[in-house]
Amino acid sequence: MGSLFSSVSSWPLGGELTCLLAALCWSSAVTLLGPVIERLGAQAVNLFKNVLTLVLLGLTLLLVGGWSELTAASWQSLALIFASGLLGLALGDTALLAAVPRLGVHRTLLWQTTGPIFAAILAFALYGDLPTLLDGLGAAVVLLGVWVVVSDRPSAAAPRESATEASAAGSRSATSSLVAIGTVLAILAAFGQGAGVVVAKAGMADLGAISATWVRLLAGALGVAAALAIRGQLGSTVRSLASWREVKSLTPATLLGTYIGMVLMMAGIAATHASVAAVLLATSPIFSLFIDARLEARRIPIRGLVGTVIAVVGVGVLAAG
Repeated sequence: MGSLFSSVSSWPLGGELTCLLAALCWSSAVTLLGPVIERLGAQAVNLFKNVLTLVLLGLTLLLVGGWSELTAASWQSLALIFASGLLGLALGDTALLAAVPRLGVHRTLLWQTTGPIFAAILAFALYGDLPTLLDGLGAAVVLLGVWVVVSDRPSAAAPRESATEASAAGSRSATSSLVAIGTVLAILAAFGQGAGVVVAKAGMADLGAISATWVRLLAGALGVAAALAIRGQLGSTVRSLASWREVKSLTPATLLGTYIGMVLMMAGIAATHASVAAVLLATSPIFSLFIDARLEARRIPIRGLVGTVIAVVGVGVLAAG
């Protein structure tokens, strides 16, 4: 892993390209997971990806000798990293995956650009880190970009001649309800991820990025498993995930988005400025816009592209602040 970081740093624009690849991996993985989420549910998918990545990252730690760092870390640091995993992976990722069937990949990922806003608010509430004017400007730009996209609601299709006005109204009402629930879930996901970043930052005094990520994944897996167990669904969920069909469906997206994407993200952050990395990592909604258009064989909506770019610019202003 160290050789990967050093290699990326030696390439021209290596860190920047690596961050863009990470964003592409994330948006592609969420798209791949869409049909599986509808079939298995968000918590089942989240449990699988956390457990598989936990194993893979554990093997990575063995290769790079990172276990000694974990055993030497203080309990306070481990507790904070664990809490950040509950917030960001158990809560945040479950909400994100649950939002995808309701909002679509692009709008769900677009709402994630508001994560830094929640992080700034929580940093002020917990640590007294006063937001700057630049932070406020960045937050306003992010929200403007999100508004440009989500306020562009496609008009309802005209009902067929055989459909009654009541059934058409009921269909529109059901669609509005799905969008509203999806929006709440996407905002909850952004909050979980923003809060997870703030809490993780406080606990990383004596832990590196790979070790901290492993602890966060452990917390995410245990948190989702506990939620399923409380509802009496853990056994049935594990049995469904153990089928060869679901393993084949979930493994490629998990490898692409959670493991490879995470490694690329860490390599990119190590090889470029944090503010530049933050902006490039936030481009996943742009990639998802192109992916959705390609899969659905339609033109890219100009308003969607403009709003997404505005939101990414807002993330850049926040990062610069």
